[in-house]
Amino acid sequence: MDKILFNLIFIVSLFTSVLCCGESNLKSIESNPTSLTKSYPLIFQAWSPIENKPDEDELVLLARHDLVFTGLWSMRINWKITSDQMYKGLSTVLVNQQGEESLEEANQRREKLKKLNPNLKLLCEIRYREDRYVKDKTVELSKQGAYPPDSEFWLRDENGTLCPGWGEDADGDGEVELDEIQFMLLDFRNPALHELIAEKALALKESGLFDGIMLDWWNEYSPTTGKWPDWKGTHLNLNEEKAARIAILQKISEKVGDDFLILVNSNSNTVPLSAPLVNGLFMECSKPRYDKGYTIEQIKMMETTLLWAEENLRQPRINCLEAWRIVTDYTGEREVRVAERNSEENLKWMRMITTLSLTHSDGYVLFADDNAQPSSDHLHNWYDLWDADLGSPVGKKGAIYINIEGLFIREFENGWVVYNRSGVTQSVSFEKNVKSFSKKEIVKTHKIPNFDGDIFLK
Repeated sequence: MDKILFNLIFIVSLFTSVLCCGESNLKSIESNPTSLTKSYPLIFQAWSPIENKPDEDELVLLARHDLVFTGLWSMRINWKITSDQMYKGLSTVLVNQQGEESLEEANQRREKLKKLNPNLKLLCEIRYREDRYVKDKTVELSKQGAYPPDSEFWLRDENGTLCPGWGEDADGDGEVELDEIQFMLLDFRNPALHELIAEKALALKESGLFDGIMLDWWNEYSPTTGKWPDWKGTHLNLNEEKAARIAILQKISEKVGDDFLILVNSNSNTVPLSAPLVNGLFMECSKPRYDKGYTIEQIKMMETTLLWAEENLRQPRINCLEAWRIVTDYTGEREVRVAERNSEENLKWMRMITTLSLTHSDGYVLFADDNAQPSSDHLHNWYDLWDADLGSPVGKKGAIYINIEGLFIREFENGWVVYNRSGVTQSVSFEKNVKSFSKKEIVKTHKIPNFDGDIFLK
């Protein structure tokens, strides 16, 4: 199924759920607004929602997370378009679903979310590298591309041809065909585009609906404008891309000031040039094979980048670490996805990435579907481990347990977190009996397998 169609169907189904059957569920939790409020672990949502709790209201599912970044649709709003100005990319005015500038419904949604989880941070994605292109100007307003077909904002090659920007191997054949390209590249060197992006950020801030923005495809080590179909060579060189990204950040900061959060998707890389201007990394940790886990080299890079981000980015910091599950059935069916996420193998990887985040950062974590899935990216289950209430961190980040390389421990107000990538199963002993959150055992000494972790409550 085409991902855009899937998302539209999903949003409509969620809206219907809220109208038809979600009200009583939402009211019951609103009567106890602290029911979703806890401290660590902090969980985030990257665009797509929880799938294994079908009986919960859409807002409750959102509020389970402590940070969420999505598009405008999460607040039931959009960029204003008219018959005179048909392109969302050019708009800097927010409107509701009826096209009116009243944001009353959106404000009510935010108030409900904040009642459910007062700590929740809401971020909105702004596209700068690529966007949807539509050649036909005669299609209805809602189906227009982000910019006019002849706009100076589209990146074109030396022959004047549009440059494909992003697509997915939806059929799983190992190649991204032309009909799987969903977005065309933008010439994000253009100062006029920088100004427009900054104006959009300012509109989002002034709406009061969002706490910040998210910028995708943020890389300071290699260019991201690969040439289709083999993605070899690039349309822009690395220096051009780096200069453009810093100029974008400077223009945004000039407009919105220092109190509006900026999250950038750097994958597993650091961003030393951008560091003074961003609050967090979205570490979307990819892997070459969807049916295999991460290598030890990839895991160590996660640790190194996360510790770097915790020390070098602008305060307040909102680092977000995401790992992808192992996929064995590529059908994309919801029931299959939900079941596979709960396999013993995936539960182990989930515990590992959760405890890696807790021992190496004060940030947020997510274990989700990868970009290879035919369904929407980043869909995920909610895990019992994420309901643990550790309180605030007490111990330092990246601390090694009794000099055992690859075995990490960190104390929190209500317990400890242990993460093991030492190569073998390790034993961890405490002065008193503690309860393993995963195994429910209450003893002094606990065993942690390699590439695993656990939470121990006092």
